Amino acid sequence: MSSTLSWTPATDPRRFRHLLLRSILLPLTLLLLLAVVLLGVVGNLAQTQEQARRSQKTLTRVERVRQLLIDRETGVRGYLLTQDPIFLEPYQAAGQRLPRAFEELAQGLSDEPRSGAWMEELRRRWREWERVASEQLSLFQEKGEWMALVRSGAGKARMDAIRMTLDTIAEQERQRANLRGIQAERAGRVTLIIGVLWTLAVGMLLAWFSRRQLLILARDYGASLAQVRAQADALRASEARLEARVAQRTSELTTANRELESFSYSVSHDLRAPLRAIDGFAQAIREDEGGRLSSDGLQLLTRLQGATTRMGQLIDDLLQLSRVTRAELKSEPVDLSELASSVVQELRQHEPGRDVMFSVQPGLTARGDSRLLRVMMENLLGNAWKFTSRRSGAHIEFFAETANGVTHYAVRDNGVGFDMAYASKLFSPFQRLHKSTEYPGTGIGLATVQRIVHRHGGHIEAQAAVGQGATFRFTLQEALP
Repeated sequence: MSSTLSWTPATDPRRFRHLLLRSILLPLTLLLLLAVVLLGVVGNLAQTQEQARRSQKTLTRVERVRQLLIDRETGVRGYLLTQDPIFLEPYQAAGQRLPRAFEELAQGLSDEPRSGAWMEELRRRWREWERVASEQLSLFQEKGEWMALVRSGAGKARMDAIRMTLDTIAEQERQRANLRGIQAERAGRVTLIIGVLWTLAVGMLLAWFSRRQLLILARDYGASLAQVRAQADALRASEARLEARVAQRTSELTTANRELESFSYSVSHDLRAPLRAIDGFAQAIREDEGGRLSSDGLQLLTRLQGATTRMGQLIDDLLQLSRVTRAELKSEPVDLSELASSVVQELRQHEPGRDVMFSVQPGLTARGDSRLLRVMMENLLGNAWKFTSRRSGAHIEFFAETANGVTHYAVRDNGVGFDMAYASKLFSPFQRLHKSTEYPGTGIGLATVQRIVHRHGGHIEAQAAVGQGATFRFTLQEALP
């Protein structure tokens, strides 16, 4: 059974983006509106300030006109009283500057609706005063009754009228400046109040949006967390079901293997009885009827007995392989050097005429089952003994070497070797790399060796070359149950 678990986040990214966008755009719009209002108010303040500056400039021009008129009046009066022409110099200079001063004053009053009437009155009274002053100077120069004209007060009356008009203009301009200042101050206070209120509103709006966003995120996070927990619970349940099924399948496979091994052992054991009967009957025929059999019959009888012998050896090897698989491991210290020397001694006793040099590294120990390790050494050293049988100066070694912190034991010979292209078949039962007529055997020995090494948690590999011998390296880690 397979199950597909998918997880979709509870937080919609598009909804989150829209919420974030609203929370930014709305306060930003309000701030922009506030900025526009402030810009307008600042513009009005600047305009008011400019108007105040213009009023101050107009007042200065009024005073200049007044001062020029005073200079002109003082010059006439001083000349008439002292007859000194020097007093005419300010009179004449002021007369030259007055038209320009009147023009500048008219420009300063251009935004005043009554400026035209004021300037017309000023010019009219100025012309009247100029006429009286010119008449006084003419009478003075002609030795006439200029004093009577002075005493009549005609000049003073006209100058007082001019001063009165200038005072009126200055007073009106001051009132305008004061009014504009009051308006600017009032606009500033209103702007300040509006800005504060607006800022408070934007702050409250931001706080409200932030709180709303946090609440939404917290709710979505809680939903996502609950979903993740549910998915985790489902995964754990699925894992538990899978482990239970694996354990069930493992148990079934173990039971099947045990039944198969038991069946193989029983079959191998039961085959021995009829095989012995065949061999016994063949031997009885040879002994009782051997004299009457032809040479071909005796040869066939010999081949029959050879076949039963090989069949018996094959059954013995299969029984040994089965025992290796079924046997209970005993973990104990094992002296591999002593074990190898014992096997070598048995091989020499079996074929004392062989000229073979053995080199066994002393002091090699391991932890494992001594019975199975002896079977392993018998097969490895027996193979080396067998495949060096046709070589003079045979040399077989058993030694250990360390690679990457792991001890590797090795059995090396200088026998016929084999082609590494077929190395994958070495440890498979009934696989042979040499003809049985050249090197007898059942092809089960190396399979038995590999089974023993694996049961001890180790690994075995071989390196060889045709005609240059072979080396089998294996490791023995902690024995497996």
